[in-house]
Amino acid sequence: MIKLLKIELRKTLNYIPFRILIGLHLVLFIVGIFFLPRVDLKIPFVTILPLYQFPHVWNFTTWISSFYNISLVLLVIMMTCNEFNNKTYKQQLIFGLSRTDLLLQKIILISLLSFYVVLLVGVSSVASGLFYSYKITFNLVFDHSWILAALFVQIFTYLSFGLLFSLIFRNMILSGVVYLMYRVIVEPIIRVNVHEDLRWYFPSKFVTNLTPRPEVLSMIQKNMQGQNQSGDAEIKQMENLMPIGLPIWQNLILTLALIGLLMFASWWILKKRRFN
Repeated sequence: MIKLLKIELRKTLNYIPFRILIGLHLVLFIVGIFFLPRVDLKIPFVTILPLYQFPHVWNFTTWISSFYNISLVLLVIMMTCNEFNNKTYKQQLIFGLSRTDLLLQKIILISLLSFYVVLLVGVSSVASGLFYSYKITFNLVFDHSWILAALFVQIFTYLSFGLLFSLIFRNMILSGVVYLMYRVIVEPIIRVNVHEDLRWYFPSKFVTNLTPRPEVLSMIQKNMQGQNQSGDAEIKQMENLMPIGLPIWQNLILTLALIGLLMFASWWILKKRRFN
């Protein structure tokens, strides 16, 4: 495993587009997270500062990070398809690696990217919470921090989707377009044509609900109606991290089962794929 890790790190870190995209992801995430509090100065009767306070900041930052997932999925697609184009897979097979080793290399890559997101969100959450919170205690700081584990599973699942699509199509543009079409068009169309109770069992739903949306809209609506500051009722409402639909534990079980399916499909494709 250490050997596979060194090989994957050598390939990844020496690939200039990877370093550029990771740098852009880091900069855009930090700018987005620390720019949002400035909204308080621009929009009357709207304050999102409670979302930056412990323990609500954990839910808020993990939810915000989901908007940046697509860039990492496309990054995995680019890295995987690039190995097909450069015939790297064929060379590694010649040098003695197995097809299972090739898959393990990509699992290492998506694991490292998932850990990178968790670390980024964790540091941002702690920094924001310490800066904006009026009351700081050990229990308050780490309450709801469990959601970082759910975030890791969520990111890993999205990246596993990108890996599977790139192994199927082997073309970066085609894989990216098909993935986006599935997320934006195909699955939403199917969901609206099934019973409402079944919509929560589609991948985009139960994976997304691992990091549920905070009650920002209801908070803004109340403020617009005349409340200048977030009251205790709003704070209590934001403390409810359970997503509408399935409970968090059920979303987690479905997501873990989906990961197993995606990994098996990727392994099967690699096993049958001919590397010319």
